Amino acid sequence: MDSSLRGVLFFMEDSLMPEQKKSDLFFDLDWATLEGWAGAKTLSRGMEYQRSGRVDSLARSRDGTLVAWVNGSERYATAVYFDDGLVSECTCPVGDSCKHAVAVILEYLALCEKKCPVPSLTAGDSRLTLLDIPVGPDHPEEGLTASPVRSVPARSPLPQTDHCRSQKPAHTLRQYLTRMKKEELIDLIHELANEFPDVEQEMSDRRAVADADAHPLVDALLADIDAITQEEAWSNTWTGRSEIPDYTPVRKRMEILLLMGHPDVVVDAGSILLKKGTEQIEQSNDDDGETSGEIALCMDIVFDALRSSSRPDHERILFAIHARRADEFDLCGGADKFLKETWPAAAWGLVADSLLCELGTCGITPGKDDFSEKYRRDGITRWIIIALDNAGREAEATDLCTAEAELTDSYRRLVRRLLPLGKTTEAAEWIRRGIGATQKTHPGIARELQEIRREVWEKEGDWLAVSGLRAEEFLSRPSYDAYCQLKSAAEKAGVWDTVEYPVMQYLASGCAPSVTREGTNGALLVFGQIPLSGLIEQGSWKLQKEPFFPVLIDRAIANRQPEDAVMWFDRLRAERAGSGEYYPEHRLWDVAADRFPERALSFWMACADREAQTAQPKGYENAIGYLKKIRALMERQGKTVEWGVYLAGVRTVHARKKKFTGMIDVIEGKKILKS
Repeated sequence: MDSSLRGVLFFMEDSLMPEQKKSDLFFDLDWATLEGWAGAKTLSRGMEYQRSGRVDSLARSRDGTLVAWVNGSERYATAVYFDDGLVSECTCPVGDSCKHAVAVILEYLALCEKKCPVPSLTAGDSRLTLLDIPVGPDHPEEGLTASPVRSVPARSPLPQTDHCRSQKPAHTLRQYLTRMKKEELIDLIHELANEFPDVEQEMSDRRAVADADAHPLVDALLADIDAITQEEAWSNTWTGRSEIPDYTPVRKRMEILLLMGHPDVVVDAGSILLKKGTEQIEQSNDDDGETSGEIALCMDIVFDALRSSSRPDHERILFAIHARRADEFDLCGGADKFLKETWPAAAWGLVADSLLCELGTCGITPGKDDFSEKYRRDGITRWIIIALDNAGREAEATDLCTAEAELTDSYRRLVRRLLPLGKTTEAAEWIRRGIGATQKTHPGIARELQEIRREVWEKEGDWLAVSGLRAEEFLSRPSYDAYCQLKSAAEKAGVWDTVEYPVMQYLASGCAPSVTREGTNGALLVFGQIPLSGLIEQGSWKLQKEPFFPVLIDRAIANRQPEDAVMWFDRLRAERAGSGEYYPEHRLWDVAADRFPERALSFWMACADREAQTAQPKGYENAIGYLKKIRALMERQGKTVEWGVYLAGVRTVHARKKKFTGMIDVIEGKKILKS
């Protein structure tokens, strides 16, 4: 690093007074405190950032503030200091307590441990402006070192991303520029254009538009879209490494064209970007979704341009609708905002008529259950209904819902439309027809219709009818959640005390419950008093003539009955060995550990060792989770010495896994800076 660009360097060993060394609160930080501040995952990612050398140009003020550049998907300015606890500020989207701040802390302590010089923070450091760190009572001027020359970072943070451009100190920069003379401004811009190609390109773009010749800029925009959408896009959450296409040139050229009065060109370019950008995302391996975020920022400008486009209202609405329909990766959030704005009813009417014509081309092959055909037709239908409603043609919309229900299995939409209109009987009939048509081919639709019927009964206060549907759901798909829902409904209906015993008999035996008829032509009753709704066929009831062990274990755990939970668990292992049925054992010992400590410890220790052996970040995290449970239980048992011996053994076995042993340092509360 060129010291002339950073001012005077202060070295930890040579320049700090002994009392300053003692007052450095970073020296007292332990791993547990840092994890509690940032979170386990953020700490892990910050450690990876620091190890991979992403922290650049770290500096320290005399009052203890650390400032650095951290290279992530962008180059971020990050500051960390103490103010009634650890505090950080960063130009990244997270803003505070982020992985970049963790990396800065660890880099600083690593430098101190190696006795490496740490530059002092200069008063003219551009990062102070980006972060809006005040120079006042909390950060006195004397805490910074005056720089004799303009500070220029080794790698410029320009062009700024949106979150950087919106930082508070923009007014400070404007005041500085306002005080400059015209000749000085011209010299500055010329200097920046020579030093930064992006600035030169933007000046060139603006000059082309100012000369009323937008064609070169349009050609450049289309060329950028074509080139950038061809780039590889990938990111790895755990390593923090990524290769994300930079859409800044596309965004800037769109902004300039829009500013200079060419919205139609921007809208046309948006159609191309949406198509090619979608293809790029489909072929990418971007864990963090940063590529889609870049494209979405450009598409926001497209929808801003659409508002001032010369297209008629109905064509603008159709553009937004078609963009939303083609959007598979949430690139067109701007379309949602655009469509929620107030548009004339006549325009919506033209939209509806246009989409109705399009619907006529979306035929469905008779007798063929083609999901893609139905999905496409249903997507168009949904927008036609919205358009008809906004055009004041609600009756047509209802008729369309009715006509499409059986054609595209859109029974839910029809029923949801009929109920607010007070057509409860008609809605109930469509629910029955819909369930009958979909329960075998599309059980998810059938279940949603059942949920709608249950909601209606609940609003009407017919809890006995609700109990019947809950009983059928419980018998078809026995689970602890279904048991709780049946119990709740039966309690509200006032019949739980009577039906609880036969329900438990069913769970403990797996045999079919008796079904009786109430009177000569009355309803069919299950569990003695609950009338069946008839919405779920009895043939779907699950019968196995053996206990439903997982449900019984869950029930015992919920009731804080560890002995019963372990009893049912042991029976499951003994009676269903080799059947493939199992119960997630970790859930059992989280509740039964104090009653069966040796079994819980044995299970957790085996799990910790197995997860650590994977030598993968996720495995290490899981292993640490088990170690924390082991420590807590041993401490409750008064076995702190045994805990120490056990943990020392874990360290020995996995001594070569430095990342894992570093995570063990965290749970032990060891200081980060070694003595």
